[in-house]
Amino acid sequence: MTDLENNKIKEESLEGQDLSFALASGAKTSNMPVRRQLAIVALLLIGVFGFGASALWLGGDGGGNDNQAASLSESVVSGEDKTDTERISFDDLELLAQGAIVIDVSSGRVLYQKAPDESLPLASITKLMTALVASEVVEDGAVISVTTSALNQSGDSGLGEGEQFSYKNLSDLMLLISSNDGAYALSAYVGGSLDQNSPEVAFVKAMNVRAKELGLSQTSFRNPTGLDISPTEAGAYGSARDVAKLMEYILKNSPELLEVTTYIDTAVYNEAGIFHQADNTNYVVDAIPHTIASKTGYTTLAGGNLVVAFDAGLNRPVIAVVLGSTHQGRFSDILKLVEAAKTEILNKEVKAKDNLRMGNQSSLYQWVLGALINRSIDQLNS
Repeated sequence: MTDLENNKIKEESLEGQDLSFALASGAKTSNMPVRRQLAIVALLLIGVFGFGASALWLGGDGGGNDNQAASLSESVVSGEDKTDTERISFDDLELLAQGAIVIDVSSGRVLYQKAPDESLPLASITKLMTALVASEVVEDGAVISVTTSALNQSGDSGLGEGEQFSYKNLSDLMLLISSNDGAYALSAYVGGSLDQNSPEVAFVKAMNVRAKELGLSQTSFRNPTGLDISPTEAGAYGSARDVAKLMEYILKNSPELLEVTTYIDTAVYNEAGIFHQADNTNYVVDAIPHTIASKTGYTTLAGGNLVVAFDAGLNRPVIAVVLGSTHQGRFSDILKLVEAAKTEILNKEVKAKDNLRMGNQSSLYQWVLGALINRSIDQLNS
């Protein structure tokens, strides 16, 4: 119902109110039978409110018309001229992931979960905690050198021995391309301020202390990269719920840390002014609407992991996590969760607006009907 129609109804209601006051003050009343007046007013109400008023008059709820109204509203919101029957709901989901969760950050409501508290290998999602701890300990203006030990980590990020980066640039490179040598170099440097004799060990200890402080009860770290330690032991473990909590904490307290993870690619410069082309390991980052942050992970033990934060619309940040999927399955899994979350939140908003609209109509209808009954009683008593 448009604002113009609402205003028209309010004006008509006020006119009726003025009329009832006039009748009560002794103005000449009609000799028309009360039942006929009731019938006429009922027809007028149907004309004002449409089918909804007739449903109220008959004591019904409009049958399937609430669904039609919701579908129409959904079409308007999505910019389509017909109802979209192909939207994914959480009830329809089949995921490859062993653990998953979707959280509406604004309300704290869990929209979907699958084994959300099972502790699973985290792989490079570990680097979220690496970035957080480093940011809380590192001194301003820090310049970090890439060591031989860092280059011995699995995976080649194209870094050179002795190459120097600002702390921020190295952290960005680590998160965007999931650089293991970058993560190790960062942890070794920052860990040196905690314990010069065993900097890497001290840094990992700080990661676990921080996890405990944040209430990540299913999370533990063995290294700063998330790389598997052996064929049977992962470099880090955690649950889907813990990963969502960690992502939410970083976004609320240090959102600048993860801004780079929204890029498809970027150039990261070392201190000599030479740049490294950095491509996001989240291949579907541009397919997720209004991405706020993301981080991938993959090892033999972990399988495919992915966490994303995005705005589902109407300023509703959502965090979705999948753990233990496949290398490609993590992307299809997360896209399903993103689409289902958008549908869930959209339907909730549409339903709330429809309920408000129907409530306003019902209140106005009840007021008019009450005025009519009072008038009829006055006539019967006169």
